[in-house]
Amino acid sequence: MANEIALAQSDFSLNEEHRTLVVQNLTELRDSVWETMSLNTRKAYQSDFNQYLKFCRAHALPALASDWKITKTACQAFFDELMASELKHHTIKRKLASVRFFIGVSELPDPWKHSKLFSRYVNGRLKEKPAAQKQAKPLKLNDVRVANRVLNVDSLLGLRDAVLVNVALDTLFRASNILAIEVNHIDWQAKTVFAPRSKTDQSGEGHYGYLSDETAELLTKWLDNAKITDGYIFRKLSPKQTVQKEPMQYQALLKRYEAIGMAINTDGKFTCHSTRTGGVLTLMEADVPMAEIVLSGNWKSEAMAIRYAQQYQAGKTGMAKVR
Repeated sequence: MANEIALAQSDFSLNEEHRTLVVQNLTELRDSVWETMSLNTRKAYQSDFNQYLKFCRAHALPALASDWKITKTACQAFFDELMASELKHHTIKRKLASVRFFIGVSELPDPWKHSKLFSRYVNGRLKEKPAAQKQAKPLKLNDVRVANRVLNVDSLLGLRDAVLVNVALDTLFRASNILAIEVNHIDWQAKTVFAPRSKTDQSGEGHYGYLSDETAELLTKWLDNAKITDGYIFRKLSPKQTVQKEPMQYQALLKRYEAIGMAINTDGKFTCHSTRTGGVLTLMEADVPMAEIVLSGNWKSEAMAIRYAQQYQAGKTGMAKVR
């Protein structure tokens, strides 16, 4: 981050007062605050802001300026290019939020705050991109049981795949939580896994996920065969299926979900969110109360769980009750 921001100083149009302030604030961000932010947030902010810097350089526009009107010109041009791309509504909003994050950190005038017309322009044009997000193809309990039958659990790769989807379905954990599971997070007697932190729990209070007997049996077999006694559970495998010390990364997890989909011959690709979506549908189909589903998924409200289950609910509510 520090090198990229340092290189960007020449791309700013700042008076002396603001130039000193920007350097001080970005230095403080780097030295005191950056590491306290979640890894995914840091990656998104840095990637989005780098894209904005690259755009401004290509079009000879100051990325940040003491005059908010100059910043507005650059932000509007960047926004227009994003709107002309294939990017979705929420991706564009996230990229704009990343730019505004650095404007705020720099304590420079924010064009969104200074110009109601600019804010209306952005909000109005964003309506051209539907906000509805495509839900991940659900990987439900029946799919996981099929996977348990067809995967070669006598191989380390097949066994790890089976453990992955079973743990993910039982716990409803997000990908980041799954990859962060360590041996000491498991309470075999209570049949739970502890997630120290999550997307909606930045304070680190943590939450628990359930482990079924079937999952616990597979997990025990994986730990024994992989000779894992402490540290991360889901480790990298070499091409010869030698267990590594390093944990799996997100892209590797995504590829395993795709491979599992091919193994059970489903149409469409599973993603790392498929077990979370599928878990909600599995619970709803079993008439589990919504309050328990929300608790299992560690949501703050019913809104997200309901969104995951919209298609299922459409066939069970409203006119479905009378026709």
